[in-house]
Amino acid sequence: MTGNNQNRQRALSLLLIPENTTRPKRPESDSLPGNQSDRSAAAGVARELAGCVAVLVFISAIWHESDAYRYIAIATLIPVTLYYFRAEFFSSEKVLIGYMGFLCISWGLYVTARFLYDYSINKNFGIGSSEGIYTLSVFYSITGYAIFVFVRRPIFAVLAFVLISFLVVLYSFDLSALLEGRRPSLIFHDNPIHTSVAQGMIILCVLPFMSYLLCTSDMRAELRIGLVIISIATLFFGLANIYALKSKGVWLALIVALPIQLLLIVAMHSARRNLVAVMSLVFVALVITVVVAWDGIQAVAGDTAQKTAELLSDILGGAGVLQSMDQAIQDDTVPRGLRERLMLWASAILIWAENPIWGQGVTWLDEWQTRAYPDANHNLLHNGYLEIAIRYGIMGLIFYGVLYSWTIRQVWRAKREGIIDPAAFNAYIGVFLFFCLTILSNSNVRLAIGESYMWFSAAFGFYCFYHLQRRGCVQVRTWM
Repeated sequence: MTGNNQNRQRALSLLLIPENTTRPKRPESDSLPGNQSDRSAAAGVARELAGCVAVLVFISAIWHESDAYRYIAIATLIPVTLYYFRAEFFSSEKVLIGYMGFLCISWGLYVTARFLYDYSINKNFGIGSSEGIYTLSVFYSITGYAIFVFVRRPIFAVLAFVLISFLVVLYSFDLSALLEGRRPSLIFHDNPIHTSVAQGMIILCVLPFMSYLLCTSDMRAELRIGLVIISIATLFFGLANIYALKSKGVWLALIVALPIQLLLIVAMHSARRNLVAVMSLVFVALVITVVVAWDGIQAVAGDTAQKTAELLSDILGGAGVLQSMDQAIQDDTVPRGLRERLMLWASAILIWAENPIWGQGVTWLDEWQTRAYPDANHNLLHNGYLEIAIRYGIMGLIFYGVLYSWTIRQVWRAKREGIIDPAAFNAYIGVFLFFCLTILSNSNVRLAIGESYMWFSAAFGFYCFYHLQRRGCVQVRTWM
C-alpha cells in the first residue's frame, strides 16, 4: 500500500478520535508469529465492528421506534462492567467517573429508593408509564466507558449512521401526500410527532457531517463528493418530511436550532471559503424553502402562534401564569390542540406546587385523577420539563440541568483539545438545543427516542471526559 493510501485509510478512522489521542495499550501483535498476529488483528477488527454495531442499535430509535436500545444496553453493559472491575479497577492508570459520575449514580439510586418506598406504602397508588427512565442515570458513566473502550474507530459508526439515515429519510418521503397537503402514512414510528423529532435530529447530524467532508483533505475525492451528495439529499428530503408531518413544535425547534448550528459551523471554519460558501447556499436554500412553504405553515400554525403570543403577552403584562392559562382555556377561539396542552400544563403545575422542591414521585398519577382540568384526558403532559418537575420537583430539574451543562463542557473541551472533530461538537450542540425546544410542547423524554437520546448524550459527555483524562487535560480525585 502506498503512503498516500495509508494516510487516507488512517484518516477515515479519525472523525471523532484523532491520531494523537492516547489510547489504551494494545497487544504487541507485531512481535507475534504471522498467523497469530493475523488472528489478533482480526479479533481487534471484530471487536471494533461489534462496538460500532452496538452503538448503532443503541441509537436505533431515531430510525425505528422500539426498545432495542434497552436490550443492547443489558447485553453490553453487564460484560463491560465486569471487564472494568477485572481489568482496570485496581490499575493506577484507570479512568475515573469523577464527581459527576457519582452524582448520576446517586440520583438513580435515590429515584429507585423513592419508587420502592412509595409503592411499598400503598400499592394502590397510580404508577405512570416510563417511570423507570429516571433511574437510568446509574448507567450513564459506564455507557460512556463502554464507548471509550470498545469503539476505537467511530468513523465506521458515523458513516453507517449517515447511510442508514439517508435510506430511512428517503423511504419515508411521500410525494403525493406532500402535494395533496396531507400527512403521510407512518412507517417507522408510532406518531407523526415522533417521526418529525427523529428526522429533525438526523438533519442536525448530517449538516455538521457535511461540514467535516468539506474541511477534510484526507479522504478520496470520489467518496467525499458522494457523501456530500447523500448529506444534501438527506437534509432536504428530511425537511420535506418534517413539513408534511405538520408538527408545529418540531417546526419551531428546527427554525431556531438549524440557523444557530449553521452559524456555529461557519464561525468555527470562517477561514475555509469553500465551506462558508456551501453553508451560505444551504442557508439561502432553507430560506427559499420556508418562503415557498409559508402558506402551508401559516395554515397549520398561524392561529396557534397568534394565541400563544397573546398568552405570553398577558403573562408578561403581569396577569399571572395560571390566570392567563385559565383565560386561554376558557376561550373557544384558541385552537383545540393548544387548549388541551394548556389544560395539561395548568393541571401539572398545580400538582407540582404541592411539593415544588421534591415533586410527587411516582405517585403523581394518583393526584392526576383529581386534576383541575379533567377534560384533557391524557396522562402524557406534552412538556418534558413538567414531566420531570411533577415527579422530582426543582431538584430533578437542577440535576438534569447540572448534568447536561457538564456534558456540554466536556464535549467542548474535547473539541478544543483535538480529541473530537468540531463536526461532532456542532452536531452535539445542534441536536441538544433542538431536543430542549421540542420538549417545551411534547413529552419526548418519555419516548424511546427521547430516553435513548438523553442516555446517549450523557454517555458521550463521559466518553469525552475519559479521553480528557487519558490526555492529562483534567485531574480527577475520586476513587473510582
